[in-house]
Amino acid sequence: TRLTMQELLLAVWQKLRTTVVFVTHDIDDAILLADTIYVMSARPGRIATRITVPIERPRSLDLITGEAFNGLKREILKQMRH
Repeated sequence: TRLTMQELLLAVWQKLRTTVVFVTHDIDDAILLADTIYVMSARPGRIATRITVPIERPRSLDLITGEAFNGLKREILKQMRH
């Protein structure tokens, strides 16, 4: 179901090209679906880091296993630890 929803959101964005605010705790979702990721701090929740996703569109689920994806995931995890 999750993969189907990710593909659906990518398709809808590709068609409409509208701004979407998507809140998630899942880093993979954020990288796959977003152009900009905001990492929040612990309490009180504030924006700690803004990360631009440098992966071209259109995107597919195949990119989840790529080096660019995994490098960005490592960077987000590093920012979340601080």
